[in-house]
Amino acid sequence: MKKILLVCLKFLLCVGYLVAQDRVITGKVTDSGDGTPLPGVNILIKGTNRGTSTDSNGKFQLSVPGETQTLIFSFIGFVTKEVSIGNSSAIDVALSSDVHSLQEVVIGALGIQRQSKELGYSVGKVKSDELNQAKALNAATALSGKVAGLQVNTINNGVNPSTRIVLRGNRSLVGDNQALVVIDGVQVPQDAINYLNPNDIESINVLKGANAAALYGSSASNGALIITTKRGASPEPRITFTNTSSLESISFMPKFNDRFGGGTENYSRIFVPFENQSYGPEYTTGTVESSVDGAVEGTLIPIGRELEDGTRQKIPYLPLKDERRKAFDVGRTTQNDFSIQVGDKSGGFFFSLQDVVTKGVLPGDQYRRTGGRFNADRTYKGLKAGFNLAYSQVATNTTNSNFYNNILNTPSYIPISTYRNWRDYKNADGSLNYANPNNYYNDYFDNPYFSKDINRNSNRVGYLTGGFDLSYQATSWLSFAYRAGLTYNTYSGKNWSEKFTYTDFAKASGKYNAKDLAGSAGDYSAYESQINTDFLITMKKNIGVFSGTLILGNNIRQKTSKYVNAGISSLVISGLYNLNNLTGQPTAGESNYTSRLLGFYGDFTLGYRDFVFVHASAREDVTSVLAPQNRSYFYPGVDVSLVLSDMIPAIKNSNTITYAKLTAAATKVGGVNVGPYELQTVFNTSGGFPYGSLPGFTYGNTIKDPLLKPEFTTSYEVGGEVGLFNNRVNLELAYYTQKTTNQTVSIDISGTTGFSRATINTGAMLNRGYEVTLKGTPVNTSYGLKWDVNFNYSYVDNKILSLYEGLDEINLSSYYGVVNSSLYQVFARVGEQYPIMKVVAYKRDPQGRVIVDANTGYPVKDPNLKSMGQTNPKHRLGLSTTVRYKGLALSALAEYRGGNVVAHGLAETMWFTGLAGPTTNYGRERFIFPNSVYQSGSNADGTPVYVENKDVALKDGGLGAWDSNLRNIGENFVTSGAFWKLREVSLSYDVPTSLLSKTKVLKTAKISLVGRNLLTLLPKANVYTDPEFNNTTTNAVGVNATYITPPTRTYGFSVSVGL
Repeated sequence: MKKILLVCLKFLLCVGYLVAQDRVITGKVTDSGDGTPLPGVNILIKGTNRGTSTDSNGKFQLSVPGETQTLIFSFIGFVTKEVSIGNSSAIDVALSSDVHSLQEVVIGALGIQRQSKELGYSVGKVKSDELNQAKALNAATALSGKVAGLQVNTINNGVNPSTRIVLRGNRSLVGDNQALVVIDGVQVPQDAINYLNPNDIESINVLKGANAAALYGSSASNGALIITTKRGASPEPRITFTNTSSLESISFMPKFNDRFGGGTENYSRIFVPFENQSYGPEYTTGTVESSVDGAVEGTLIPIGRELEDGTRQKIPYLPLKDERRKAFDVGRTTQNDFSIQVGDKSGGFFFSLQDVVTKGVLPGDQYRRTGGRFNADRTYKGLKAGFNLAYSQVATNTTNSNFYNNILNTPSYIPISTYRNWRDYKNADGSLNYANPNNYYNDYFDNPYFSKDINRNSNRVGYLTGGFDLSYQATSWLSFAYRAGLTYNTYSGKNWSEKFTYTDFAKASGKYNAKDLAGSAGDYSAYESQINTDFLITMKKNIGVFSGTLILGNNIRQKTSKYVNAGISSLVISGLYNLNNLTGQPTAGESNYTSRLLGFYGDFTLGYRDFVFVHASAREDVTSVLAPQNRSYFYPGVDVSLVLSDMIPAIKNSNTITYAKLTAAATKVGGVNVGPYELQTVFNTSGGFPYGSLPGFTYGNTIKDPLLKPEFTTSYEVGGEVGLFNNRVNLELAYYTQKTTNQTVSIDISGTTGFSRATINTGAMLNRGYEVTLKGTPVNTSYGLKWDVNFNYSYVDNKILSLYEGLDEINLSSYYGVVNSSLYQVFARVGEQYPIMKVVAYKRDPQGRVIVDANTGYPVKDPNLKSMGQTNPKHRLGLSTTVRYKGLALSALAEYRGGNVVAHGLAETMWFTGLAGPTTNYGRERFIFPNSVYQSGSNADGTPVYVENKDVALKDGGLGAWDSNLRNIGENFVTSGAFWKLREVSLSYDVPTSLLSKTKVLKTAKISLVGRNLLTLLPKANVYTDPEFNNTTTNAVGVNATYITPPTRTYGFSVSVGL
């Protein structure tokens, strides 16, 4: 026993001695050219796998054994350097640029890595730091303004907004124009980017057009976002924990009427105490003439009807200017991220977890995203294996009601924010609760809090993505690779409406909306899966001054989906939302589909003297969606890159020009814009057929062409890049044209055929534009001050070349106002931009003056719709800047969009209620319509004679003008869609390593203050809302609505520590 104890004691002493011999080396790594700190430099103890890497300030700290003599410093683009450390405990190292090293590697289609100088087309790239500088929750919205040619639209501003991502405008008339999303080589549904943790992303390569993305097949005809997630890179484990907390508040509200209160009478401004419209008397502390109470002192006026206890609520007759903002909450988000990564030249792994909890600005709305990711790869001799798996679950609870619309149907004097607690009929003191629906003042619209509480959605989405890849380097010139990926997404949810019974007194009181609610409930569940495999054979060979790479591949893709839903109405027991709790019959539906695609492709790159590169690709796809005779289609592409800075001696030896390249590309790519089983007209269920309530089936009213063919897009692109002053200034230019033919569209046909519509191949669209990207570093000093400036601009011109013979336009969508007429419609029209907005407009004389009725003074409607312009922005500009001084960094990003129009459905509602600011322009008095004329007889040929209107005023300057007449003119609600936005602001500080070393635990620490959408500048005419919001993810953009949450701004605080 004693011997054992002695042995253990000696062992412990030896360990203690060895530990005591370790010492800590600290230092900083910089660029020898300009003294800039280099983050991410790998530092290894020579002869071992032990090491670390530099932080964002180029600093490092490494514990080394006492006998260590040499450290190895390596970094992409710089010469690897071995440094003898002797007995030093602090060393500074300067690395020199490696002029012979590879240029930046770009991950292109199918994950193929190519040097940027080989590319004959434009590719954008956003790195992790740039993507996450403002701590955006959504990776799609974090891309806004950062890449030329990329447009991200937010459909709503709620807790889980949908996004629409389009690259270089539209190509398809009615088909999908959104970019393909690829995560770690796996094609995923487009909305997957909304559920991805942005902190997991290493980089996003933006393949802007078909030229770059054609190898992905028809699904990439609109370009692609190639997302690469993080891998283990440092030989020393990196453990990072980040907490971000943010607040969100309403940033912009429409211009409201704060001058006139509740009323709905024509030709007078009498106060109506239970009215939702605001066409009543002017706000005053004097006497108010009430339709119910006669003359009432304006200091306290009764509102609503007399209640069951004989009382009525009394409030001041004065506008509450901030009351609508107070109706919303301050949103709160807490985000926690954890990650660990480790790796070396042979491989590594990355593991992360995230939890995001959001309480929205709309009271009661909640969002939670929880997920994790595991990536690993390993190389053994010629064999390399990689694996990735990620799962994200999103749970939301949101209202089903139009909360904002109910707010807009509330006059300015109503203290709407005080009506939150509505469930109790009486208050604790026995008085009636004015928020309860039985006692609520408004006869026509519900208490917004009541409506949003009883109509709810609860949804849960599970996103699983995974894949593995194997590659084998058989010889120096031959390799094989196999990649398989899976996405499996589940969706489930329940929606419900509470059962509510009004009191007998409320029903008898005359309240229009005092109607019992039967209640309802619905359930749905669905799944989508996609399996994607690629097998590639790669051959690389250099022969003299020539280099060649040939890739042959096969792609198999299968998509499967199932959707089931059921619903009930007329609940038996209130509050029980089980599908068995019903009277009557439930409703149900189901849909299923499976589609397959088989692709064969080839990719060849020929290089000459490393400054001329010719690249060609070709792909043949076979799809199950089309008929056998049309399901196979072929598309080729070619591009050329000339590196002038290596080709021309005068440029190569220039002290000014560091890099110069010219590019040209031509590609044809096919696209299928019909879904599975859409080649045949099918039967649909129909109630009441052949009579009564008997169920039956009716034949569809759209005839389908069973021989539909793919759409084809032919693209051409030319461009160039130049780097000046040792790449302190970099300029990229690109011009492109894209023509899509053989479009798949549905057109109206004569009812004598037995059908109302037909789906056919027809039409052509031209899309062209240019892009400019300028990056510069005006200041870069040896003492740590650096200023970077980035500018990107894109111009997009979409035009319809042709449709079907005899057909000039196709209606993409109609939007209805409060009245049942299409105030604004979105069209595709031959010879015009795509898409365009057409509206109900004023009728005008040949000089453009508005024609009014000679008796009433009201404007006359034009029987024809008027084109107001295109709804997609022609111009997009992004400006970003970052100033760094040692560990401090200040960044900002602004974006401009313009050259388009937007229709405000919100405005039409506000004119109906009288809450819109413009409805007070003439003090609700009769006025002569500006720049108007009326008819005074006719000429001999029958043409009307118009005279200037100087004496015929509108018959009514209040409700009769703004609600009953002018509101029916859609032209009034269309404004410029231009805006400037301060998208992001970030102020961060990296705590110095010298301070962290004292903790013995922390290796890195970063503190950040962030803001998003802090400022929005709009044209003077747009007094309604953010024109970026749209009510759809389809091509019929350009209209917003009242169900969209008002714009918000976000402030946040983030702390990140590394162990």
